Amino acid sequence: MRYLYYPGCSLKGTARDYEESLLAVIPALGIELQELGKWRCCGASAARAKDSKWARALASATLAIAQDYKMDILMPCSSCYANHVRVLLETQKGEVPVELTGLRRIPRVKHLLEVLAQDLGPDEIRGQVVRPLTGLRVLPYYGCLVGRPFRLGGTESVENPQALERIVQATGAEALAFPWKLDCCGGPILFSHERVAIRLAGQVLKEAARLSPHCLVVVCPLCHLMLDGKQRAVEKEMGQRFGLPVLYITQLLGLALGLDPRRLGIHRLITPSETLLARLGRPSPAR
Repeated sequence: MRYLYYPGCSLKGTARDYEESLLAVIPALGIELQELGKWRCCGASAARAKDSKWARALASATLAIAQDYKMDILMPCSSCYANHVRVLLETQKGEVPVELTGLRRIPRVKHLLEVLAQDLGPDEIRGQVVRPLTGLRVLPYYGCLVGRPFRLGGTESVENPQALERIVQATGAEALAFPWKLDCCGGPILFSHERVAIRLAGQVLKEAARLSPHCLVVVCPLCHLMLDGKQRAVEKEMGQRFGLPVLYITQLLGLALGLDPRRLGIHRLITPSETLLARLGRPSPAR
């Protein structure tokens, strides 16, 4: 399998550990990536809130470049995925003239989760696991962007997707049922309404803690920022200690594939991961 890789801004900055783990895990699973040249920022949620035409132009510019590669586009960031798929849907429905997007053909955009759960599949992943995560209680968290307002890959339930659970189970870990798995973490409004964002993240962490997981697993840089990067701020606001490690799905997969935790960027986590790694019999990487 071969994909055109669109990293987005976060994976080149605050979510470096997401890209580090992705570039370690994806080739190990037999998937080839070619990074798109001259890709543009998608504008995240801020651009659309300010000017929908501007947001559409940003996504259209990248899609126009990508169409000549004639490859499916893999996007690991849920915000990037949502913005680009929205433009494609608007174009397909005729809501936006093709002349404004510069698209001569409609490229296929896939979230990393779709590639792992549907193109590759849990059985293939399970067959490559060398260090099963047996006994690990994992809480899958999707966030609000990856599946709405469209089904992931056209097949997953909007209200109760199971793609992330299937991948977690393929590692040998237990995937806990989490009713709050689609609720917003507050990331899109962090800079405009910080306290509200912190409280939203706090609600997710509070409900997660009730299930006593060993870690959360996410597929979105914004979710990771709020639930890991802002966890101490959340604890202060909520008056409650969580101490809950938050991993990207690629980091969890990497551990099951027997890859070095440092190569997976686990040393970059804000919330300490030493207890989690010790539970798996893995050494903690130096920070």
